[in-house]
Amino acid sequence: MRALDLLRLSTTSSPQRVRPSGPQRGRALARRVRGAAATARTEVPRRVGERTTEAALAGFLTDYVSDREEHAADGSGHALRFAARNPVSTAAAVVAVLRLPLLPARLGSGPAADVLRSTLRTRHLGGLPVASTGVAVLDVPADPAEYVLGAHRQTLRRKVRAAQKKGVGWRTVDDPAERRALVERANAAEQAHEDTQYRVDAPDNADLLAHDLWLVATDADGEPIMLSVTPVDGEWGLLRYFRTLGSSPAHSDARYLLMPVLVEQLAARGVRHLTDSTPPPQLSNGLRHFQRMVGYRYARVKVTDRS
Repeated sequence: MRALDLLRLSTTSSPQRVRPSGPQRGRALARRVRGAAATARTEVPRRVGERTTEAALAGFLTDYVSDREEHAADGSGHALRFAARNPVSTAAAVVAVLRLPLLPARLGSGPAADVLRSTLRTRHLGGLPVASTGVAVLDVPADPAEYVLGAHRQTLRRKVRAAQKKGVGWRTVDDPAERRALVERANAAEQAHEDTQYRVDAPDNADLLAHDLWLVATDADGEPIMLSVTPVDGEWGLLRYFRTLGSSPAHSDARYLLMPVLVEQLAARGVRHLTDSTPPPQLSNGLRHFQRMVGYRYARVKVTDRS
C-alpha cells in the first residue's frame, strides 16, 4: 500500500466524531498511519504465501508449458525468455520450490536403483538436478485401500467404474516372451499415436525388460490396451512406462483403473513414494493434469546411497 493511500485512510473520519486539534491531532494521525502500515505489512506476507504454495507452483508450470507450446514454432518459448517476461511469478515459483517438502531417497544397487538415481540426478534448468527443483511424487499409503478414499479421489473412482463397465481388466505379466512382445507392441503404438504430441518416431524401450513390476490393462476380449512398467528399489518406485497401446474411451479409462492396482502392488513391496521419469516442466499440461487428479504432488528429493 502506498504512503498516499495510508494517509487517505488515516484522515477519513465520521462527521459526528470530534477531531483533536494541535499536538493531539498530530499524535492521533501518527498512530493511525502506524496502524495502517502494520495492517499493510501483515497483508503482504499473506499474498506472498498464496503465490508460493505447492498448488501455486503447479499453476506456474501450467502457464509455462502453455507458453512453451504456444511459442514452439518461433522458438521464443524458452524457459529463460519466459522468466524474463514473467519475473514476479518466476521469483514466486523459486520460493515455492524451496518450500517444497524434502524427501529422502536411499537407493541401493541394481537396474531399478540405477534408473531411479539417474532420473533424480538428471540436470536441467541451468544444470540443477531435477530432484532439487521438484519432481512429481505420489505417496503410497501402507494400506492401499486408503488411496481411493475421500472427495479428492471422486473422479478417479468414477473413471475406474467407467472402465469396469467397458469390461476393462488387468493382470501382471511375468513371462519373458510376453514382455518382449509387449515392448514391440508398445513401440508400434508410440509410432502410430494419433496425437502428434505423444507420437515417438523411434521409441527406445528395451530397458523395460530389466525391471520386474509389469502390469497390463486388457479390454473385454482380454487384449492388452495399456502397459505399466515400474522399477522398484527400497521405498521408491519409478513410473518408467505408463502408456496406452491405442486410442479409445476404454484405453483412456484404463489409465485410471491401473492406478489403484499399481498402488496396491507397490504397497505390497514396501514402496512409499512413486515418482515420474519425466520432469514436470517437460510434461504436457494434459499429463500433468492427470498426475494431479490421481494424487501426485511436487516435492524435492535428497538422493543418498543405501549401504
